[in-house]
Amino acid sequence: MAEFYVEKYLNSLPDDLEIIDVSFNNLKYLPDLSRFKNLKTLRCDFNNLTSLPILPESLEELSCHRNYLTSLPVLNKNLELLNCIDNKLTFLPVLPKKLKKLYCFKNKLILLPILPNYLEELDCSINELILLPVLNEQLRIIICHHNQLTSLPILPKSLEILECNNNQLTSLPYLNGQLKDLSYNNNPIFDIIYGSNFYVINKRIKRWNNFRHLYYCLKYKKRLFKLMEPIIKKRYHPSYLNNLTEDDNLDEILKKW
Repeated sequence: MAEFYVEKYLNSLPDDLEIIDVSFNNLKYLPDLSRFKNLKTLRCDFNNLTSLPILPESLEELSCHRNYLTSLPVLNKNLELLNCIDNKLTFLPVLPKKLKKLYCFKNKLILLPILPNYLEELDCSINELILLPVLNEQLRIIICHHNQLTSLPILPKSLEILECNNNQLTSLPYLNGQLKDLSYNNNPIFDIIYGSNFYVINKRIKRWNNFRHLYYCLKYKKRLFKLMEPIIKKRYHPSYLNNLTEDDNLDEILKKW
């Protein structure tokens, strides 16, 4: 494979370029990008980068998947998507307020920064997280499997997907009606709820509820009949037919009777 000269490549690009993709080039560094004032998307996936340069203020999407990054630069305020999957990150910088999608799985993160109010998708699985920050009200997807979580914060009403397998969860917060997909295998709570005796316990609960219903029906049977008896006698007494005339339709009256 011919060697890729990143500086020569970048120098050949116009200043007003909106997308730069230098993925799969075995890069060990990225030159300064400050001259690209209109840059919206930067992709540098599958390289050997250990750091990134200062990001242009115009940037909206940053994808640096599968490198050797131990830290990220200050994230610009217009960033809406951050993909830093499969690196060596131990922490993340302050997240921009406009960020909507954060994919940071397969790193060495112990904690996450405060989540922006507009964040919709969060994938922080395969890290070393011991807790999650307060979850914003716009989140639709949370994927946090393979961490060290012992509990989850209050879930937003907007949440549709929650994957928290392979943690240390002993309980789950209230699950709202919007949730379409929930998975929490290999947690202590899973063993409690779906252990080998779950179906036996569930059957016993149903049996007990049926017995309780029957018990109360029989207990209040006499009282119910006493309340209904006067109404029944009045409605079905033969005297109801005494006032018949020749013009009355006997069949209709008998149906009502």
